[in-house]
Amino acid sequence: MKLRRILHVSLSVLLLSGSAALVGFARVERGGLRYVDLEVAVEEVDGMYLVDGESVRNAIAVHDSIRGTFYADVSLAQVESWVREALPAVRDVEVYPGLDRTLHVHVTQRRPVARWHRGGSAADVYFDEAGETMPLSSVFTARVPVIHAETEEDADLGFAFVERLVQSAQWRAFTDGLVVRGTTVELLPRLGGARIELGDLAHLSQNLMHLDAFYREQIARGNLNDYKKISLKYEGQIVAQRHY
Repeated sequence: MKLRRILHVSLSVLLLSGSAALVGFARVERGGLRYVDLEVAVEEVDGMYLVDGESVRNAIAVHDSIRGTFYADVSLAQVESWVREALPAVRDVEVYPGLDRTLHVHVTQRRPVARWHRGGSAADVYFDEAGETMPLSSVFTARVPVIHAETEEDADLGFAFVERLVQSAQWRAFTDGLVVRGTTVELLPRLGGARIELGDLAHLSQNLMHLDAFYREQIARGNLNDYKKISLKYEGQIVAQRHY
């Protein structure tokens, strides 16, 4: 019985030593290998590709071709930083070596919610879902509401309205953009030519219910395009101004 216990312990030690040796061998063996390819996968977001595979490859190629480079000479964290620094629309990057001697890079994108147009010589930027700005993409234009605002404060207010509007498929499809001046927020609709003063953000849901009823009634009558301005800022009512 004692002999069997000794043999069992000895076998366990040998197995552990063998495993450690194999792991060590694998590390040495991999360190002597070179990458033969780079594979990039970009995850689309709502049908949008603000980042494409070629842009990711180019961001890496500026620093290292990867093909032909030794495993030991490629820092996965560094590859990730190259992609993030070059492409602001990237949200997450996963970099890992495959058994096929290919370096895999998987990218997820930030989701644009609105576009901020400041006017003048200032370049437009996107607001993502976290309310952070990012540059426009050179490979794709996102079909999102445009916030026309001259100041950052006005743009932030516009984003608060857009964030609420895009939660509904109906109002997301209806909204072409917003014009923000101070506390006044006007909606530019895709249907009809009237500007719509939205009123207070706290009462937006109720005001949109009134607007929906108003539009349905005017469409039924066939005179929706008769109005140039609609105001929802007065509690419980809609004030509509006709073209004269």
